[in-house]
Amino acid sequence: MGFKPGTLSEEIQLQPVQTLRGKNIVLGVTGSSAIYKSIDLARRLIRMGATVRVVMTRFATRLISPDLFHWATGQKPLVEMTGETEHIDLTKWGDALVVAPATLNTMSKIAHGVLDELLTLTAVTMLGSGKKVIIVPTMNIRLMKTPQYDKAIKILREEGVFIIPPKIEEDKAKYPPIEDLTHCIDALINRGRDLEGARVLVTAGATVEHIDPVRVITNPSSGLMGILVAREAACRGASVTLVHGNVTVEPPYMVKTIRVESTEDMARVVRDLTEGEEFNIGVFAAAPVDYKPVSQSSIKISTRAHERISLDLQATPKVIKSIARRPGYIVAFAAETMRGEELIEKTREKLIEYGADLVVGNNVLSDVAGFSKQYLDAVIVTKEEVVVKGLLSKYEVARLIIDKAVGKIKIAPG
Repeated sequence: MGFKPGTLSEEIQLQPVQTLRGKNIVLGVTGSSAIYKSIDLARRLIRMGATVRVVMTRFATRLISPDLFHWATGQKPLVEMTGETEHIDLTKWGDALVVAPATLNTMSKIAHGVLDELLTLTAVTMLGSGKKVIIVPTMNIRLMKTPQYDKAIKILREEGVFIIPPKIEEDKAKYPPIEDLTHCIDALINRGRDLEGARVLVTAGATVEHIDPVRVITNPSSGLMGILVAREAACRGASVTLVHGNVTVEPPYMVKTIRVESTEDMARVVRDLTEGEEFNIGVFAAAPVDYKPVSQSSIKISTRAHERISLDLQATPKVIKSIARRPGYIVAFAAETMRGEELIEKTREKLIEYGADLVVGNNVLSDVAGFSKQYLDAVIVTKEEVVVKGLLSKYEVARLIIDKAVGKIKIAPG
């Protein structure tokens, strides 16, 4: 997956995870006003390890200079059909074609085999060669509501094209956020839509318990781990519900989100959801606060009147134990202050206590991993094995979790 677990040290150099290393991506660019965002997309895909070559429609070159894509990728963009075999060469070279932004005009041409542009000719050639084609529609919402759009989408999906939905906002089908888009491109190229039809429940972020109206008990969780899991599952075709507390990372645009504040709120929502719906996978990556004040002041406690105060705390409900109907595969997280064999043993205990199928135990005292960081100093265990241990990227932990779950669940057809 591009990253090998290592040993933690103060001198360790954390490198970007390159899950697209060795992949060749043809980036198709059409004449949409969102075209400028594809410069960022190309650069991000390259940072993830891919080599990118750009194919532009003729109208796209009127909106942005091909020189800018040349600068971004190091490769001169292709535009015209010259009578040579550019489309064949690109198909042999590329692992996948990503059309972003994709106008309705280009989508319809690909769907109906109108091959008057190098881009549409390349797309059809790649489909005929069994290569992956990924399309990112971007247009006015009125165009999305037309029979022509529905027809194009239906044909493209029947032909095996992956559609990454636009972000619907302000009556526009907008270019997706780059973080979400690159994650989905990565997941589709490396995994595909193997969670099509699955329902996934994810919790993320920190809950909050009030002492008074301005003071709270909480923890440093950013919500990144749960958000990455939710995004990985959604990119691979699942219908995802994300229940989150405080987060510092924007939740994926393509998932259903439910915002909560207290641990009790999160437990109640999880109970209600699992009572009313049947989930294939449940990933409990949130960091719910374990204790709350027995009594909460309705007004701000004055620091002048009280130089010292004592808090009487009581345990909050365990969110994972509030499940009404068990998901087919349960993943739990355990934040600990230990490493090595001690962490493995503690994680195994949590596996039994929670009745989980997989538990990620992580040492939150690490200087380079843990809360609000990109990495975990972790051990991942199942009933059968210690799957992996060491310094792990949260991005790859999310993929590993979903990979493990996919192999264990049954998804009902339709």
